[in-house]
Amino acid sequence: MENMYPPGPASVPENLTRPTAGYKQKAWLAMAGLALFVTLYFFLAGWFSWIASKRLYAAYLGGDDVLFNAIAGALAAFLALFLLKALFFVKHGHESGDIEITPQQEPQLFEFLYRLADEAGAPRPHRVFLSPRVNAAVFYDLSIINLIFPSKKNLEIGLGLVNVLTLGEMKAVLAHEFGHFAQRSMAVGRWVYVAHQIAAYIIAERDMFDNFLRGLSRFDLRIAWIGWLLSLIVWSIRSLLDTVFSLVVMAQRALSREMELQADLVAVSLTGSDALVHALHRLQAADEAWDRALHFVGGELSEKRGVKDIFAVQSRVIESIGKILDKPDYGCVPLLPEANPEAHRVFKSALAQPPRMWATHPENSERENNAKRVYVAAPLDERSAWELFSDPAAMKAQMSAHLIRLEEEAEPADIQESLLKLDNQFDRAYLNPVYRGVYLGRSVVRNAETVDDLYDKKPITNAINTELDALYPETLTVDLERLRNLEEERVSLQAVYDKVFTAPGGVIRHRGQELKRAELPGVIAELEKEVQDARERICRHDRRCRSVFRAAAKRLSGGWDVYLTGLAAMLHYADHSEANLRDAQGLMANVVAVITADRNVSSRELKRLLVVTEEVYQILRLDFAVAAEVTLDATLSEKLGLSSWSEAFGEFKLPPPSKNNINEWMQAIDSWINSAAGCFSALKHAALEQLLFTEAKVAQSLKDGEQIGEAPKPSRAPAKYSVLLPGAERKRQKRLGLWDRFQTADGVAPALARFIIALAIVGAALGAGQFAELLAR
Repeated sequence: MENMYPPGPASVPENLTRPTAGYKQKAWLAMAGLALFVTLYFFLAGWFSWIASKRLYAAYLGGDDVLFNAIAGALAAFLALFLLKALFFVKHGHESGDIEITPQQEPQLFEFLYRLADEAGAPRPHRVFLSPRVNAAVFYDLSIINLIFPSKKNLEIGLGLVNVLTLGEMKAVLAHEFGHFAQRSMAVGRWVYVAHQIAAYIIAERDMFDNFLRGLSRFDLRIAWIGWLLSLIVWSIRSLLDTVFSLVVMAQRALSREMELQADLVAVSLTGSDALVHALHRLQAADEAWDRALHFVGGELSEKRGVKDIFAVQSRVIESIGKILDKPDYGCVPLLPEANPEAHRVFKSALAQPPRMWATHPENSERENNAKRVYVAAPLDERSAWELFSDPAAMKAQMSAHLIRLEEEAEPADIQESLLKLDNQFDRAYLNPVYRGVYLGRSVVRNAETVDDLYDKKPITNAINTELDALYPETLTVDLERLRNLEEERVSLQAVYDKVFTAPGGVIRHRGQELKRAELPGVIAELEKEVQDARERICRHDRRCRSVFRAAAKRLSGGWDVYLTGLAAMLHYADHSEANLRDAQGLMANVVAVITADRNVSSRELKRLLVVTEEVYQILRLDFAVAAEVTLDATLSEKLGLSSWSEAFGEFKLPPPSKNNINEWMQAIDSWINSAAGCFSALKHAALEQLLFTEAKVAQSLKDGEQIGEAPKPSRAPAKYSVLLPGAERKRQKRLGLWDRFQTADGVAPALARFIIALAIVGAALGAGQFAELLAR
């Protein structure tokens, strides 16, 4: 084991891991907020229970006020049950479907974990689970009794994380988790978790209590007033608890950030300042590769084939993405300089970030600065983290089978066969590094309103081979990177201006200057001009490519220029149609979110929903109708596995939306949209692939001086279809109306107003209970 355990730092500064004053302050704030919520909750539940028992007992005894006592007792009992019901719906914090392992199964791993826990001064894990995810985490077995009694801490180790980390980095990640094990403030998180379920069930859940109130409120007027009164009190209780618990959440999340930074320092004390930062750096590539690996496995299972080792797929995805991006070091850690390693930074600080009040984890740049604030040098162990396991191959196979849960008819394929199929999926023309990434993550047709706009107006006058050689220069990579950076700047500044994001430290810094918020509109406008100029520069290159290749095709006999134009038209049709459909879907989702924000849809809001759903319906109807006008060339038909384009869409059986069917229509519409958008996406990728393949074929033929025969019969796009240019997207509502803001406490003033009104109503209800008690005397 001594050989398996990476050495730690030679020396560690005293008090490195001691909690800061800010940490302690936030812990006390979180405790105070939680105590306020729990006190308020049990006080209200206890008060209404006490009033109910007193009045109902008085009614049972009889007397002149039997009816009054019965009604008052029933109302109080209803409110007490409404509050207490949440105690019976608290779920366990982790119902693990992962694989639990024991020291007998993995003695080397547990020896490693126990030694690390002891060095961290943390309790050893109660149970250890292996998951397939890119993750490592502490979790509890929780129930309502854990508001009082502590629960033991369990450890999750994600093999998707093990697969990408070195042994030294894995030690740092696990040391971070054991840093959490040692934190007494983890109890706050446990309590908040239980309290959150109570609050969520009371505030968000709509159940038989609400159904009863709705029915009562629609009854005879002589009875309905009771339903109205109870509904008002229930709304007030929900609003009051919601406001108080939001303060608890903010305090707990602020504490969580401090806990993360303090746990990082525990890792630094055991592994040095670099190992944890290197692990964080690998996570982005690991997460993306894991998502793609899961997508690949899903595709294989749909064809009744299993994958024996999903972790080999994850590794191959990282390797393939590195080749596509022309970055051999993708997913790897930058080399640590020998001189001044404490000044070396892997992460850069973002221009803007989500509001810290809602963030539970610090930014990676902040975590790196924290880890290197007091630099602790330590050797880096580059061995694979899989060496912690007695039989890595068997563990990979076991977890892959556990994740996939292979059906009997799903034949497990040889891993080399699976990897070959994965390689074929990455073997796409538009992913070729020779194109400098111009077809990665961007459309080459969205900026063109018509197919003719994809080409230059002026004819090609230079020698065609010279023009072909000039396409896709190295400077194109620089232009693309500049455009991405400018767009990121613009989006970040706009988010700061819209108060969606906040600037680090509250200071807006842009290009070395500090900006006032009032200056942002002018800066954003200037930045938009830079974005447009950078985008137009790349669009000119797009047009030049299409024009040069079509001119080259004209030099060949066989109709290759017409064939290329047909492919470009299909790409234009598919890309714009998908974008327009998705944009309409996004607007519909925006409207739904706005009108349901207060959990009540008025007649005016319903009319608004019907307008936007009618627009979505008409777009879909047009897409299905024009599908019959599309002609696929033989190559596209083969790639898509279709004899005709209308075969992909089928018959349009969706009825138009109306007041009578809107609920059922909303449940069905996303499946219709996703199906149509999926068809457009498949055609878009197939057309782009065939376009680039044919362009390369034409260029090579011209350079070799050889003919390539007759072109296939060209594709034909419909005469009319939806076009959506960048910047013409449908406007979303970014801010709720005044009433909805009041109902949802969106903003300081609405939240304060709702709190005051809710407090007054709850206070009146409590006072009424006391008044009833006085009357009874």
